Amino acid sequence: MIESPLYVASVGKAFQILDCFKSAPGDLSLSELVERSGMGKSAVQRYAYTLCAEGYLEQNPVTRRYQLGKRVLDFTFHFLRSHTLVEVFNPLMLDLSKASGEKISLSLLDGNELVYAMRHQTKTEHFHASLVGRRVPLYCTAGGRAVLSQLTPDKLDVFFETTPLVSFTPRTITDAQKIRRELNISREKGYSTILDEFIMGEIGLGAAVRDEKGVPYGALHVSGSSNEWSLEAYEQAFAPMLLDAIGQFERRNHY
Repeated sequence: MIESPLYVASVGKAFQILDCFKSAPGDLSLSELVERSGMGKSAVQRYAYTLCAEGYLEQNPVTRRYQLGKRVLDFTFHFLRSHTLVEVFNPLMLDLSKASGEKISLSLLDGNELVYAMRHQTKTEHFHASLVGRRVPLYCTAGGRAVLSQLTPDKLDVFFETTPLVSFTPRTITDAQKIRRELNISREKGYSTILDEFIMGEIGLGAAVRDEKGVPYGALHVSGSSNEWSLEAYEQAFAPMLLDAIGQFERRNHY
């Protein structure tokens, strides 16, 4: 728990209940909420009831199991509606999607992860991977490495000291020195590449989205199927398009 006189513990506990659904495979029973939250049954029951009353949880009247309520989507809508970066990038992403025929994504930096804020999907594979709000690591995704390549040496050292490097596929690079070498290449090219490191069968390019001072706060991604493309051919086909979109954004300097 956060130690501050400004912190409202009851509000924090309500979010603890909502957080239980982040890694849940589906709906949850009351006992599962108790186990996942670490709170007592009586407290969980009261918080769950309140969240249902406010529309942020829904309870199946037959099974009595809980799932996230539709009102949660209101926050997503209003976040995207009011975020200047999303508005500025939308036409650029539409043009890039039409020109490439590939999946185009915009992600935002949040701690040691990227969060997908907007996706333009042209194909149907990897359903969960195509959803807005999905979080991905920095060290083994194209956009993530593009962001890392723009960090100062001190911040990059802190990242590798504090971030566990785990394998998601047999091809995930988890050696910090090898990743650093990839970052050097990315820095020179202006974009990063990935092949089967986060999702088997996925190939991707990513370029950092930076503010006027050059500080990265997100990434633009182009991704497709590694069963259809070699990495060299994918770069040749789509890297110029990706860099052109980033260039258009930087020239407009709207954000």
